[in-house]
Amino acid sequence: MSPGWNYGASRSLRGRAKWPPCRRPTTTRPRVTGKERILRALDRGVPDAVPTFEWFIDAAVGRALAGSADPVDIVQRLDLDAINVRPDYQKTFLSERVFVDEWRIRRQLTEDCLPALVASPIADVRRHGDYSFPDPEAPGRFASLERALQRLGDEKAVVLNLRDGFSDMRDLLGYEGALTALLCQPQAFGALLDRSVQYNLRLASIARRRYGVQIVATTDDVADAERLLMRPETYFELVAPRFRDVISGYKEMGYRCIKHCDGNIDAVADFWISCGIDCLDPIDPDAGYTMETAKARYGRRVCLKGNVDCKGALCTGTPEQIEQEVRRCLRAGAPGGGFILSSSNTIHRGVRPENYRAMLDALRRYGSYPNPG
Repeated sequence: MSPGWNYGASRSLRGRAKWPPCRRPTTTRPRVTGKERILRALDRGVPDAVPTFEWFIDAAVGRALAGSADPVDIVQRLDLDAINVRPDYQKTFLSERVFVDEWRIRRQLTEDCLPALVASPIADVRRHGDYSFPDPEAPGRFASLERALQRLGDEKAVVLNLRDGFSDMRDLLGYEGALTALLCQPQAFGALLDRSVQYNLRLASIARRRYGVQIVATTDDVADAERLLMRPETYFELVAPRFRDVISGYKEMGYRCIKHCDGNIDAVADFWISCGIDCLDPIDPDAGYTMETAKARYGRRVCLKGNVDCKGALCTGTPEQIEQEVRRCLRAGAPGGGFILSSSNTIHRGVRPENYRAMLDALRRYGSYPNPG
């Protein structure tokens, strides 16, 4: 999963019924903001209640539940605790659905939240020196971030979604080109990856200095449901040193770091935690993970985020089944704090709005400390 809200919501044409916004129950306790709730969870503390947010929420789901496809409206009206925001890059549309951005990457809008990669700008990794990254300080680079902070910054956590390198390689070289370069041109691959790391650190530095952003997320996927996309030896030789560099850089700036990766991450999760990440996401059920096993293995060292099944229950289950899955996640992940409830990836177009609503309702009903679940 990669780019963030800046690409906008999908152009899905499906009609959806509308539900009233979710609200947290009223309470006589001192009011805690979503931002405070998220920060406390990332610090492995115990907030008043388990927080929640999503990387993306499909436009049709947003319209059905919040009456809007705008991410800021969705977060406000559904009373989520955080919003995920990417830097903005200008797009030039070549047709109704195909555009090229400032990276010179060609993408096609789909019915889902994320556009599909169509063509990449670097044909030969050995000539990456001919390629120029976009200007990190260009006007409008953080327009979406500024808007989110202006409307939500006092109440919600604003998460800056950057990269830890590998997704940039995929986009710049193409999927096949990136994996081929990793094996056949490791020196050039590493040099381009170094440039990606420095670029993302520059973006993070600007956002921290200008806006005081406190949380950065990297959503670079390096695994499928069965294994890493490369041999572990290759990962640790070429990718891992750069991952450590970028996470160390974010941490030195004062960021809390959320690391997302789908799939089977057995080979790398302990390494990522040793690099200083604050949160591991999404504890992918497709890879056989449960929140119970993740909490036992990682919960003393890192916050966990997940893992209501967005491929199974949220698509095909009943609201009653969703409630049971939410309670299972809460009972496993919430004790001792350091837990954020979310889907196991995104609220994509296949998710039934009534099921996401049921997930949020169950969290409001059962997610309060001291005894969530």
